[in-house]
Amino acid sequence: MTADEIRIEPGDPADAEYVRLHEALDRELGELYPADSIYSVEPDKLDAPGCCLLLARNAAGEPVACGALRRLGPEQAEIKRMYVVPEYRRRALGRRILEELEARAAAFGYRSLRLETGERQPAAIGLYRSFGYVQIPCYNEYAYDPHSVCFEKKLESQRRS
Repeated sequence: MTADEIRIEPGDPADAEYVRLHEALDRELGELYPADSIYSVEPDKLDAPGCCLLLARNAAGEPVACGALRRLGPEQAEIKRMYVVPEYRRRALGRRILEELEARAAAFGYRSLRLETGERQPAAIGLYRSFGYVQIPCYNEYAYDPHSVCFEKKLESQRRS
């Protein structure tokens, strides 16, 4: 299956399909980090105004990747829960989801995006750097986690007056 056969669409954070991806991500992170270095997000935080959850679905309609935006403030959001199931990696799904999240963030009027990933995830770090994210000091709940690596990117707003 090519990347073109994958469709990206809004998802419901309370839906069992997303919950399965969320749990798979947490299991994978649990093999890399201690439990207190795994940062989830409550479903209601992704279902609020200025937030969104995206699911990538294969031709059979099964979710194979996800990513979300969580509002941090009036002009800033955070990328959360970026995940691609192992058998669908290396097909540019992470890139496609990140592009769509950035477009939605700009449409919401956010001026910057932040994110946290872990030091033991070189593919994720490489993806974010390739999109122009710049490493910043860790913030909020990540500030004192020795495994956290945080990034930020300035956006141009596409909000219509």
